[in-house]
Formats: sequence, C-alpha cells, structure tokens
Amino acid sequence: MDKRYLDNPFADYQDGQEIEYDEEHVKNLICTYVDAILETTQPSNENEDHRGDLYVGNSGIAYMFWRLSRSEKTNDLYPALDHAQTYIRSAKANANRYKKRPSERYAFLCGNAGIYAVSAVISKDLNKTEDFESDLANFRDGIAPAREFVFTKHGCDEVLVGRAGYLSGCYWLNDVLTPKPISDDELISICEITITSGREYSKQNKAPLPLMYQYHGTEYLGAAHGLCGILHMLIESPGYTRESCRPPRLDLLDIKKSIDYFLSLQDVEGNFPVALEDLKTGREKRLVHWCHGAPGAVYLLARAYLVYREDKYLTAVRLAADLVWNKGFLRKGPGICHGVAGNGYVFLLLYRLTKEPKYLYRAVKFMDLLTNSDFKDRARIPDRPHSLYEGVAGTVCYLIDLLEPSKAHFPFMDIFHQK
Repeated sequence: MDKRYLDNPFADYQDGQEIEYDEEHVKNLICTYVDAILETTQPSNENEDHRGDLYVGNSGIAYMFWRLSRSEKTNDLYPALDHAQTYIRSAKANANRYKKRPSERYAFLCGNAGIYAVSAVISKDLNKTEDFESDLANFRDGIAPAREFVFTKHGCDEVLVGRAGYLSGCYWLNDVLTPKPISDDELISICEITITSGREYSKQNKAPLPLMYQYHGTEYLGAAHGLCGILHMLIESPGYTRESCRPPRLDLLDIKKSIDYFLSLQDVEGNFPVALEDLKTGREKRLVHWCHGAPGAVYLLARAYLVYREDKYLTAVRLAADLVWNKGFLRKGPGICHGVAGNGYVFLLLYRLTKEPKYLYRAVKFMDLLTNSDFKDRARIPDRPHSLYEGVAGTVCYLIDLLEPSKAHFPFMDIFHQK
C-alpha cells in the first residue's frame, strides 16, 4: 500500500538563505482555484449543497470570498463580497430547515452557528444593518443551549458540532466585529459547562487526566474531534487573558494538568495518538492531519506557550513542525482538514510565533507542492473538492495568508488575537 504522504522533494532551509516567491504566481494560483469554484459550484442549486455548513458547504466558500475581500493583496481580484453574498444566501436557506434543533444552534463548523456567523460579517461589510442584526441574533441563539449541561453518547463539546466549535466562532466574531458581540461572562459560562462536562466524563470513565471527552463513543485527541481542540478553546477564554476576570472563575489547574497530560503523549517524531484508546490497544496508526495528529495539536501547544511561557510547549511545537516537514505532504489533497494547505499552516503559525525564516521557507515549499507533477498525479480528489475544509476554498485561504504571513492564521483558530 502506498504511504499516506509523498516524500518531501525539497531541501530544507539553510541559514542565511534568501526566501523568494513570486506574488503574481501566488495570485495566479489563487485565481486558478477560485475560477474552478465559480465554474463548478452552483449556489442557487439546492441539490448542490444540502447543508450549507462551513466544513464542506456554501458558507465555507462564502468565508473564502470574504477573506479575499479583506486582504489588500487580493481584494481587487474578484467582486469578492458579491460572490460571498451569493454563497451565504444559499447556505442560510438551508440553515432555516434546522433552526428548531437546539444542538444545531451552537454547532459551528457543521451546523447553523457557523453559517450565521459568516453571514453576519458579510452583512456588516455590505452595510446591510437589518441582515447583520438578524444574523447575529441567530448566532447568539446558540448561547443558551451551549450553556446547558448535556451529556450524550454522541458528545457535545468538540470543535465540529460542539461547544468548542461555538467558542471558536465567538472568539472570531469578537475579533472582527466592533463592539464585541459576545461578553466575557457569556464566554466564561460556556467554558464552565465544558469543564464540567469533561470532569464528569473523566470521573465516570476513570480517565488518566482531569478533563476528558468523547465523540461518538471514542475518546479522540485531535483538533477537530477531540481533546486538544477543546482544551485550546478553553485557554482562549477571557478567564485566562483579562485582568477584569480575576480571581478566575475557571478551574485553571484542571485545564493545565490536562494539557500537560496531552503533551506527555507526544512521541519521538512529534506526533500524537488518534484516540486515548490507542494507549490500551497499542494501535500504531498516527495521522499527520489537522483533524488528527500534530498539525492540529500545534494550536493548543502554541497557545499554551503564549499563556504559560514554558519552553516545553515551544519545543513540542517545533518537533511537531519537523514531523510535518518530513511526513506532511499528504496525498489526500490540497485542503486544510487533512491536506497540504492545512499542514502548511503549521509553518505559518511557527513563523508568526518565532519570526524564524525557515518556517516561512517551509510554508512556501508547501505552496510549491500544489503545482508539483508528482502531487498532481498521485493526490486524491476529496469528496467535496471545492469546500473550505476538504477542498480548494481552504487552499485559497492558505495562499492569501502566504501573501501576508505576519497576519496568517488557520480559519477560526487565531492564537494571537488576545494579548
């Protein structure tokens, strides 16, 4: 069986080496992907997108166009806000079908909350005040159910459909909207119930760390489905970062102990198990994806470094980045969830964190791979090839960030936003 990744065809950075990449080449690559999206997707066709969500639906494409409109490097390439409005309108039409479901109201990447959050920022930029207020109200409808203690067999805390994802949307809206639409008290109350959920599950299942969670019966550890994505959103809380919240209402010690337990699971290559159960079964499968493995864990560990200023977290992030450089040219495609662009984001994160040029060099080389003939011949086509997380809409976001690396951030996971 072929490996999950291609061998890295590039030499690594040498000290003093000049980093060169052509902005026009990057913009041309962006246009290639965006033109394919416009030619292939039909936002007005209900059969094209049954759900509309950020992960694989039209709201994810709308987010990509919004990102294009916000960048000084790309805002003249397309009438991006007009396209964003077209795609988000389709997504909202689908969202209306699910509005009565309480769980849908706070599901962010795979639910209504993400659709309305993106629609709110688009409406704001288009000066559509009535639409903006309606979109924001619909997003805020997720606050009440997110505060309820729900302990289900499916899980309700992780990033895709749970409270951690909703928190990521709250933090993002507070970053891009003025005044901030979600209060510190509201954020902390959601974090509190998330901690309660993790503590109760850990006690009931005798987990080896204070906070643990499950998703569809599996104790996942990754950024999309599991522990590190949840812990990351907890340490983004204003309980960690705002003087006004002292003494803190969150049980910070349980969070820190859980982060350190997760860190202890990093192997010598820099990777992590997919699930806690792997420690019992001896399962050797280690994935190098944002959703499972080191490329998603770096956001928790980098944020932990900024919060605690302990060198062990930065050491772990560097080790993870070396793993991605060696085994991160994924054959699964160009996307950000489990593809080349998502792994390239690791180096943009490290570049912002350390200002070391080797990480920008590596990020450029991951861009170069997208046009590599071996990659084109052997990469798989995702199920939703034009979407934000599986397809090229996410790749476009990566390329936008490559043009402005000092501002780069993986969608909805900007660790630098709270100082």
